[in-house]
Amino acid sequence: MQNEPSPRSKRGAQALFLLATLLSLGAEVARAASPEWETPAVSHKNVKPYVDVTPLHATTLPPPPEEGTQADRDDVAAVLARQQVDAERRAMAETDGELLYDRFAPLLGVELRRDRFPALIDLLNRSVRQAGQPAFAAKTLYRRLRPYQRLTLEHVCGRTGTSKPDPDAQQRTSYPSGHSTYGWTTALVLARVAPDKAPALLARARDYAESRLICGMHFPSDVEAGRQLATAVVSQLDLNPEFQRDLQRARAELAAAR
Repeated sequence: MQNEPSPRSKRGAQALFLLATLLSLGAEVARAASPEWETPAVSHKNVKPYVDVTPLHATTLPPPPEEGTQADRDDVAAVLARQQVDAERRAMAETDGELLYDRFAPLLGVELRRDRFPALIDLLNRSVRQAGQPAFAAKTLYRRLRPYQRLTLEHVCGRTGTSKPDPDAQQRTSYPSGHSTYGWTTALVLARVAPDKAPALLARARDYAESRLICGMHFPSDVEAGRQLATAVVSQLDLNPEFQRDLQRARAELAAAR
């Protein structure tokens, strides 16, 4: 007769199982985490928005499409279609998921680093933080499953192997897309700093948002909601005297470097 495991062994096995579970959950969160705003990466926990616009999502966004509706079926079909992009576009989507300002900087012909453009970086940080307020309030309200949680996908950014549907997933944060909100906010603010680059910046924002479909992280309605939120937030910023003051400083800073 085999010896029964000791209580200590059982506790050890349980601890290992718990650790593996926590690591797995951490990986889930990491795949959908917000991009690094600046390079080198720094903490932004103390960044203050210009004003509190948290309730803005309630007046800006409709609810996401309900599962089973035609709008939802269109969302699903669009994500599945994006699974077929080539390797170059997929690699672009992966990097878009990791970085923010660096993905727009080449259009300005500069490196958007704090040591070179402190006023511009502060302007972007405060604007992006402000846009994050209603975006994450909406995520908490709607708790929509992400594509990789609902569908079997061969390609999901940040992971290997095929995704498996998980209707009981705890991290339900698909609507709206945070990356799309951040990307459009960055592009809209930079377009005010460098109006001559506005068309290219806005085109890049569209590609940046579409990367979230390619990554299997969001549906089209999620990224469209991000665009709508960013547009509403920056429209509010246009009316803010402190934002306008910082915008003028950022313009002068960039002009001196170009």
